[in-house]
Amino acid sequence: MHFFSTIRLACLGMATLFGVQILGGCLFQKQESDGSGYLFTVSLPSNPQSLDPQSAIDSSSKTILQNLYEGLVEIDDSGNLQLAAAETYTISSDERIYTFTLQKNRFWFYDADQDDIVDENETWNVTASDYVYAFQRIFDPQTHSPYVDMFASIQNGVAANQQKAALSDIGVTAISDNVVQFTLAYPDAQFLNHLASTAAYPCNESFFLQTKGKYGLDESSVASCGAFYLRLWFYDPYGSDNLIYMRRNAANQEARNVYPTNLTFHICKNEQQTVTDFQEGSADLLVSSIYQPQYMESEKYNIIAKQATTLGFIFNPDNTDFANSNIRAALSMGIDRENIGHNSHGDLMPAYGIVPPAVHWNGTLYRDQVPETTSKYDADAAQATFQKGMQELQKESLDTTKILVCSTLMDCENLHDIIQTWQEIFGFYIGIDEVSEEDYWQRIAEKKYTIAVYGLTPESDNPATALMAFYSDDNDFYYSDSTVDTLLTKLEKAKSTEEIIQQCYQLEQAILERNLFIPIFYKNQYLITSNNNQDIQFDPFSRSLCFRNAKHFE
Repeated sequence: MHFFSTIRLACLGMATLFGVQILGGCLFQKQESDGSGYLFTVSLPSNPQSLDPQSAIDSSSKTILQNLYEGLVEIDDSGNLQLAAAETYTISSDERIYTFTLQKNRFWFYDADQDDIVDENETWNVTASDYVYAFQRIFDPQTHSPYVDMFASIQNGVAANQQKAALSDIGVTAISDNVVQFTLAYPDAQFLNHLASTAAYPCNESFFLQTKGKYGLDESSVASCGAFYLRLWFYDPYGSDNLIYMRRNAANQEARNVYPTNLTFHICKNEQQTVTDFQEGSADLLVSSIYQPQYMESEKYNIIAKQATTLGFIFNPDNTDFANSNIRAALSMGIDRENIGHNSHGDLMPAYGIVPPAVHWNGTLYRDQVPETTSKYDADAAQATFQKGMQELQKESLDTTKILVCSTLMDCENLHDIIQTWQEIFGFYIGIDEVSEEDYWQRIAEKKYTIAVYGLTPESDNPATALMAFYSDDNDFYYSDSTVDTLLTKLEKAKSTEEIIQQCYQLEQAILERNLFIPIFYKNQYLITSNNNQDIQFDPFSRSLCFRNAKHFE
């Protein structure tokens, strides 16, 4: 099979050509009554690091991947698992063998001659072997995939990654061209959810090998099996007209309708540039963690707001005063959560727990299954606990300190109520040190802070992923606790959905009792677009976007 064309258009010429189409897209694309036929224009905060599903982790990469590929299953906005490229699946009685029958009308497409026409030699079936090869790549140590732990339950997977077993021995097998079977070493209640991740997208071995080490790194080394295919990926780190251009994949249009005809992604240097693009009208939408009153309070815009982030206080582990458990407990008790965040226009809600309200499990909001354990504010009890800690430290007062806050994380005005209450109860002064995102992460890494506000966003719509951030030596805020590690290991091997809920509850309570992360607010992640646009799928956890069902109405 011939995958590559020797005729390649010059990148700069392509950029110019598509730039004209971008400017004219909104004027000349046919607008149909069902909202199809539109060219969506989006600004990415950065250049995708890789379009290799088994390696990519950043939000820009995941946005492109979700529009390029289709996996066996997917999760909808309500947290329900849906069939995608799989027609059916079964689970064995011991919950260790998952057998998927593939849809027979799903195709790979690579536009070798770049004529935007699906020619006979440019398309071929997606088969079970493509999923086998994808998982072999995850466990191949040469891939350095970040998803080995996610799929650790697959039989012989970890052993293969440690070169103690052959890749052909992992528990992923092609029973036939359209039947793929997964064999687990132990029951894993999270396995189906993990199959909905970008990491589980298929990989065609023949195409991969012909890319000669460049797979997913440029437009000539990417084949599509999803809603759109990659037409252009132009990126010059010193230039400004960087973009990715995608077109609807006609090879799969008959099997599963795709509404937009084209997608154009401007590649920005930072998030502020995405804001500017939207303000100037050169982008159809904006993904933001910041409350934008000019849009939120206007009837012209469609706003999706999801409380996907938990803001909490963290402490420098090398600071003796705040290493005292009673001092931290007192600070937590000294937050009058019923009376904070009222001036945030709904952007912030008081947090008593760690898992944010937007998280689902098994099609139901986690917080509907595990309500927060709220506690009534008690200043006297907080002061008594604080004095106990001071006695243990043999101190009469704490030194003046400041709370480190990232300027793009939250409006610092909403910390003033907490700080004022602390000063009244504990009698020591606390200020605010607001810094840029770059400075914030540098200060955290170098431990140049006393107290900091940290934003915890789960990697996916799963309560377990919110809590996995507390594994010792596996987080960037120096959380370390052996008891929590033991509970996390137990959670990873939960055998049922009920066990997931029970163990997440136990873990959350254990973390809260230690007060090394003190939750203060749940915060929204936003998708902002005009009322003309509908059904853009927004994942507030990865901040990725899928346009398969996106519609535009004039």
